[in-house]
Amino acid sequence: KKWKKLSSKTLLTHPRLNVYEDEVELPTGHRTKYLHFGHNGDAAQIIAINNMGEVLIQKEYSYPPNEWLFQLPGGGLKKDENPKTGAQRELIEEANICGSLTQIGWFYVDNRRKTDRFYVFTAKNLKTIDGVKDLEEEFEYSWFSPSQIDTMIKTGKIKNYSILAAWSLFKSQ
Repeated sequence: KKWKKLSSKTLLTHPRLNVYEDEVELPTGHRTKYLHFGHNGDAAQIIAINNMGEVLIQKEYSYPPNEWLFQLPGGGLKKDENPKTGAQRELIEEANICGSLTQIGWFYVDNRRKTDRFYVFTAKNLKTIDGVKDLEEEFEYSWFSPSQIDTMIKTGKIKNYSILAAWSLFKSQ
């Protein structure tokens, strides 16, 4: 059984985040308030694989945890942008490469609080291309074998949810 939304009010509107409070009726008949972020926008990330079978991993500073974290290239899709088109754009912007993209799946970013999806692609037949960088992003790039990535996950060096979920989709192919 699903919950029934009785009312909704907006608590905060910001270009990167919206906050809503809904009054809902649970299947038991109990009424409660539920805080969520609605739909702020989908994203895509790319597992770029070079001719030697290595995967491009970025290390980027993440402000909230104040750490440099390993991640895959990718980012937010523009409004009404096709996920594959957005993935290619993000790969060019972040890594100055493009390639043949194949979607391997998607997952919810935070299903308890929002409906945003993270689309996952592989990229092969890579070519260097000039891209325009985002001023808020700074990356270090390295190529790793799949077994090296598995070891980085096992040893806790990779702790970003999006690369963990994408790698799970990739390994299940």
